[in-house]
Amino acid sequence: MQLKIKHEVFDDLTYDYGWIENIELELFGVRKTLQIIIDADEEAYFETAQVQAYNEFFNDFEETVRHAEIAVFNFYQKESPEIRAQYGNDLDINKYVPYIERKEEFYKLVSPEQIIFPATFDKSKQIAGFLCECSWEMEHGLGIKFENGEVVEVGFQDILL
Repeated sequence: MQLKIKHEVFDDLTYDYGWIENIELELFGVRKTLQIIIDADEEAYFETAQVQAYNEFFNDFEETVRHAEIAVFNFYQKESPEIRAQYGNDLDINKYVPYIERKEEFYKLVSPEQIIFPATFDKSKQIAGFLCECSWEMEHGLGIKFENGEVVEVGFQDILL
């Protein structure tokens, strides 16, 4: 039997090694269903910082997405030459790590799948972020980490896990 709760902020959640809700959102040029994950045990003890992070993250979601897009674009511009070098003479290099000039061009390279609100054990840190699949790093994916409403890091998904 699956555990389910209705939370006053998070709404309907189901437990699966964290509390989960599916939500349909528009981001990175696509409308899709993402999984919201609130990191907590079966007893559904949520940190105040997680509730605050959730409210901050969704308060002006368009602005949150805009900041994430800029951060990913800047990350890609900085890291893609090194990533391209790792591909060597691979004929598919332009499929996985193409040259891009506008942030909208990375939409086809990055697919947000989850939004996570990890436990922080620190009342002063409200952490949230996107976990994404991406064309150039299929094994480790891409994470976009927000702390107290600001993008603080873009890198492998493990920055949020």
